[in-house]
Amino acid sequence: MRDKNVREVRISDYQDIYLLNQHFNPNLSVFTEEKVKEKLVTLTTKTKDVIFVYEQHNEVIGYIHGSPYELLFADSLVNILGFVVNVAYRGQGIGSMLIESLEQWAKDAGYSGIKLLSHPTRVQAHHFYERRGYQFTKDQKNFIKTFREN
Repeated sequence: MRDKNVREVRISDYQDIYLLNQHFNPNLSVFTEEKVKEKLVTLTTKTKDVIFVYEQHNEVIGYIHGSPYELLFADSLVNILGFVVNVAYRGQGIGSMLIESLEQWAKDAGYSGIKLLSHPTRVQAHHFYERRGYQFTKDQKNFIKTFREN
């Protein structure tokens, strides 16, 4: 059973999610509130992704975003694409409630597990995952190719 403060995302949460993203990484400011809103519409209507938020006093203070991860050589997993708790509320179990909600959703939906990437410098986050039974599997280099709008 999910904590009463954890619920699925609503489009109206876009401003709080934008602010959480800014606190997590100020370089994300180029992804405007309006773009966050547009992305929420796309994710909630056109994908199988799930986003859970933790709401307290009508404010979203954390979220976790899971996306189905399908490979031709492994069982289906859920990939955590975003996971942020407002720094002022960390250490209160909010992250645990969010990840437990995603884990339960994944189990109920028939996925075999959850995977995630975490930056090498996020040592506290690594300890959080390890305490929850996640195992370090490998170091990787991430590559990206962007297409500029003309």
